[in-house]
Amino acid sequence: MTKSVKTDVLRVCAGNFILGAVMVLIFAVIGQFSLPVIWGALLGNAFVSLSFFWLAVSVSKNVEKDPENARKRVSATYTYRLLAMAAMVVIAIKLPMFNWVAAVVPLFYQRLVITVVGKLRVKEDSKKEVAEN
Repeated sequence: MTKSVKTDVLRVCAGNFILGAVMVLIFAVIGQFSLPVIWGALLGNAFVSLSFFWLAVSVSKNVEKDPENARKRVSATYTYRLLAMAAMVVIAIKLPMFNWVAAVVPLFYQRLVITVVGKLRVKEDSKKEVAEN
């Protein structure tokens, strides 16, 4: 994995956990704060962070291989990540130690975090390009 990919993975993880903290604060403001909310938020945020890491590793490992086989391998990891997500949601719903809403909400805001990190990367790359010229 390249240094820029590692940086992006760390930024996505940080962004997920920042939004997770905001979510927990919202639960507190609306009077629904509890230990299961914290556990649910940790479960959801850990899952989306690990899922993004899994994707980054998969793409990094397959980028140099035959394009057709690489596409199949990355598609397979997508299926595995979806199955893992379904298992995480079932665990969050079935176990009373987790607030299932707090565990599921991170699945929706991860796209926002990835978009912001991507835009930061483009901005940094353009600054580097201008500095080099």
